[in-house]
Amino acid sequence: MGRKPLELPIEQVLRQAAKGDAQAWRRLVEQYSPRVYGLLVNQCRDKDLAEELTQAAFVKVVKKINHSQGGYKETGRFDAWLFRIAMNGLRDEMRRRKRQARPTDMGPAASSGRDEQTGSWSVAQQSIVSGGPNPSVDPAEQVVKDEQIQQLQAAIQQLSPADQEIIHLRHSAGLSFAEIADTLEQPLGTVLSRGHRALGKLKKLMTQDQETSRTNKQDTDLDNTAPAQLA
Repeated sequence: MGRKPLELPIEQVLRQAAKGDAQAWRRLVEQYSPRVYGLLVNQCRDKDLAEELTQAAFVKVVKKINHSQGGYKETGRFDAWLFRIAMNGLRDEMRRRKRQARPTDMGPAASSGRDEQTGSWSVAQQSIVSGGPNPSVDPAEQVVKDEQIQQLQAAIQQLSPADQEIIHLRHSAGLSFAEIADTLEQPLGTVLSRGHRALGKLKKLMTQDQETSRTNKQDTDLDNTAPAQLA
């Protein structure tokens, strides 16, 4: 999934933002808020909560980037730091509500007006299924891809929360495995292993779902042809 780069180096944008530069803040929000929101809404299935936590994450960033107060200092890990703030905010909220985040639902119920802005998970699904969206694709082929995406959604819901976390950080947030390791504060080797294992489980589940769908279709075709043969 591609990202539109900032016009200036992140270090410079952060320095300007720390001085109260409104344009620098706008650049940061435009660049990062869609990805933060996309990650959170896929994790909690609550559009309003995801919006609230996205705003809260940037409020924390405002408080912490002032270097003179011993806050955040850019060392090439801003993405991981920001997403760690967002995820910690979600975990804190879930603990406060004394419940765990529900399994991810990436169907229509989890979408909102922000989806037109981000398209993050939609693009990620296309990438996992077929290597990316193709505006020139044949309508019949698009129907097949849409069915594959639905199967992908169902399969992801069957993964454990830990496996879903890796999938979302990689494809909703668009982080590299090195950035995911920083975000989760885990060794890169551990994260690579987790990611490989999660994708393996996902592939297996999708294969099983496809076989089940194929069997069901064959059974339906037999049911439809039997009356005609008897007649």
